Amino acid sequence: MPRFAICYPAKDSQKVIVMLHAGVVAPANTALYPPTIVPPEKPIALKRALVEYVRNPLRVISRPVYEEPMVVFEPAPGRLVVWVTRPDLVEQVLITGADKFQKTDVERRVLGGSLGDGVLTSVGAHWRWQRRTMAPLFRHQEILTYVPEMSAAAEVLAAQWRRGGSRVRAIDADMIDVTFDVIARTMLTGGVPAEAELIKREGTAFLANSSWELAWALMKFPSWLPHPGTWTRRRAGRRLRQAVGNIVARRQAEGAGGNDLLGRLLAARNPESGAPMGDEDVISNLLTLLEAGHETTARALTWGLYLLARAPEWQERVRAEVIAVAGNAPIEAAHIPRLAITDRVMKEAMRLYPPAPVIVRTPTSEARIGDVTIRPRAQVVIPIYAIHRHRKLWDDPDRFDPDRFLPEREKVMPRAQYMPFGAGPRICLGMSFALVEAVVLLATFIRAARFDWDGRHLPEPVSRVTLRPKGGMPLGVMPLPS
Repeated sequence: MPRFAICYPAKDSQKVIVMLHAGVVAPANTALYPPTIVPPEKPIALKRALVEYVRNPLRVISRPVYEEPMVVFEPAPGRLVVWVTRPDLVEQVLITGADKFQKTDVERRVLGGSLGDGVLTSVGAHWRWQRRTMAPLFRHQEILTYVPEMSAAAEVLAAQWRRGGSRVRAIDADMIDVTFDVIARTMLTGGVPAEAELIKREGTAFLANSSWELAWALMKFPSWLPHPGTWTRRRAGRRLRQAVGNIVARRQAEGAGGNDLLGRLLAARNPESGAPMGDEDVISNLLTLLEAGHETTARALTWGLYLLARAPEWQERVRAEVIAVAGNAPIEAAHIPRLAITDRVMKEAMRLYPPAPVIVRTPTSEARIGDVTIRPRAQVVIPIYAIHRHRKLWDDPDRFDPDRFLPEREKVMPRAQYMPFGAGPRICLGMSFALVEAVVLLATFIRAARFDWDGRHLPEPVSRVTLRPKGGMPLGVMPLPS
């Protein structure tokens, strides 16, 4: 029989857990409570968990995980899963104990077919030197030099909306297109490469079948055992690496120069040895930047526009701020610190719908989290989605309220209470890039058009490595006079 325990601080007492059925809920109140997952009452047994995991991994996160500091669950003998949600305990895993809790083979198995052994998937010394080599490319001041290209990409999409007139658009597809355009402009001199459509298409296909690979890995099935998504993922991964390899080869043939991110990546040297990256590492890291760099921001913007369509009063506040700060001029780096409401809306969107909703680690040897001893190879899960909606960390956590991120409130938050980009040594390398890009794009779009909800579509948040809206995100787009 599966077993689970809720771990409390010493002063806590036993709690009563109320039964609710798994599903999607959007309470109808005057305040906005956008769609979320109603969790199962308690951790679910292995067979049912496998089925739910393939449908949507968020559906296996049980109610105690949203309410308690730690939940230890043994779904089958020898398979220990530890859900950690209290910020100080999360810090023990991701920050102070980062050397003891490492990335699992699961992530490498799920993403390695596309991203190879790049900075996102590698571990140990290979990860450290790649991280040190790439970190200078993502300093905040460096990122600000890319704002004109971000703004230009956003204006291109806004002009497309104006030409199309008022209509319902697949906003999720539009956000994938525009964020890829940003990545292409900033990473690849000359704009979008010939391989752009292939990379977008195959990247979507690769991630769409990720839950099958995740389920297979968690069940410890051998990698040679196929599942319904195997051939699609393998073909997509192969095509992605070939397309990016072509881009790298062209740049090298042209002299490997340039001030874009690819040029800087090719010119980067290991701070300790002075060695450049090998071709395979360049391909892996460029593909990581192309895929992770646009996919996560696209999802955050998709959810952000949905929330503003559902909360028109906030949409008007953002629009008024953008016009007051920038007028009709393109958004510039100097405008960003003054777009405070826009920034708060994006932060709240990433709280409710974190682009990367789960982090998994495993102890390399026996380790402790709080008062609990964790044996090697256990699955230690940091469920960012649940932490961002935790009943003990947030007031009315399922409600949309950008004012949670007013400066005086944000500065007292524990650092592991809000972490859309992770935390610790492996915090997302492109965090600054994504935050700047999201503000620039959202400001441009809200000034360019009004976004309307149809009153019916309640998209379930589905984890496919990134957090996607089930059924897409159709929104009414009404262009405004420029």
